[in-house]
Order: sequence, then structure tokens, then C-alpha cells
Amino acid sequence: MPRPDAAERLKASAPRQGPSKALIAALIATVLVIAGFAAFLVTQSGGSDNAAVPTGGITGGKGVVAYPDVKLQSGAKTVDVYEDFQCPYCKRLETHNGEQMQSMAAAGKVKLVLHVKTFLDGSHPGDNSLRAANAAYCAADAGKFPQYHSTVFANQPATEGEGYTDDQLTSFGKDAGISGSAYDTFVKCVSDQKYKDYAEATETQSGKDGVTGTPTVFIDGKELDQYGAEYGALMSQDNSFESVVTSFKG
Repeated sequence: MPRPDAAERLKASAPRQGPSKALIAALIATVLVIAGFAAFLVTQSGGSDNAAVPTGGITGGKGVVAYPDVKLQSGAKTVDVYEDFQCPYCKRLETHNGEQMQSMAAAGKVKLVLHVKTFLDGSHPGDNSLRAANAAYCAADAGKFPQYHSTVFANQPATEGEGYTDDQLTSFGKDAGISGSAYDTFVKCVSDQKYKDYAEATETQSGKDGVTGTPTVFIDGKELDQYGAEYGALMSQDNSFESVVTSFKG
């Protein structure tokens, strides 16, 4: 078999010519268009990571730490509480144990994370849960989230679904101890619904957390059985929170 001549060998061993500059430019342009469209879709979907986060809030709608500046004591457990401001059973929990939950959190004995759900807006007219949640987050910026949280539940209407007026939500700020220029900022925050997206993200995230009703309580990531003795104590016995948290093994 004849060998290829030198010209053929050189041709065979020469590096192949790459795509033209015009083709490369076209490919780059296509990639940029696709990337831009993807970014547009993410923006339009209202991704929770883009929501403004209130003071003490965890990105992605993962709750608000009640006392974010408090140093935790050694061995302090993390307690996650999921509530809706229109939920009467949540008010029952707050009535029996809200004060002790907050006092322990303020002392660094527990890390209390409050998740304000808004699902009851789907069962009642209006957006009362959403507006109340937004107002609570506005209060967080004034350093009064736990106090505002308690105030809303203390003033929960006797009839579920009756909700809260805008005037009530702003006046609760004064009741919670917000004053001066901080109150003016709070009122604007409530009016602008600054944390509407965060409230919606919290509802979405709570579904991912497996929460389907309120109140729901987790201790160190383990949910309290709503038919168990610990949960029953929280819902019916004053100041039982500390003993439940201390003895809970999961």
C-alpha cells in the first residue's frame, strides 16, 4: 500500500481550524439571551431570597429570632413556633405560655424563632394575617418584635376572621413601646407593606417545613406531637413551657 506523501501527512497532522469568529460571537449572544431570560423568570417568580428581611429575620422566610442580640446560655435549645395572628388556638398558647417563652428567650435560655404564618387569609375575607405579619416585622426593625407579637394576640378579635384594621395595627406599635421617630418609621413600613414578600415567603417555607396547621412547635428540630402530653401542657397549663423544653427528648 503506498504511503501518503509529505503534503498529505502535513495536512493530516495540522490542527483543525476552529469555528469562525462570527459563529463564536453568535453563540455568546445566544448564551447571554438565555441567561437574561432565566434571570427575568427568577425575578418574576418573587424568589423568597430576594425579599427584604426584617431585623432578626432569617433569609428565605425561615422565621424571626425573637431576641437576636441575646447571647445564648450553654445548652440552650432552639424552639420554633409557627402561628397565625388570626388563629384562636395560637392565642391560647400565648395566653398560657407566651410570657414564659419570651422571658426565657430574653434570658438566653432558649433561642426562640417565631414563624408568622398567613394561611388563614385563605379561609377568611381580606388579608388580615398578611398585614398583621408585615406590621410585626416592621416592629422588629424598631426592636419590639416580641412585644408587638404579644400585643396582637392580646387584641385578637373574639370572632375568628374579623381581623385587624390598619389603624389597629399601627396603634399596636405604641402599645408595644415604639415611640418618637421610630414610630414614624414603623407607620410608614406598615403602610408600604415593606415585608409583604417576607410574610409570603414565610408561609411558603413553613409548607416546606411540613407545617400544615397552627400552632406548631419544634424543639431542636423535632416537632411536638399535637396529641402528646407536652403539647397538651403548653395549650392548657400556665407557665409549662420551661418544663416541657427542659424535659423534651424528641
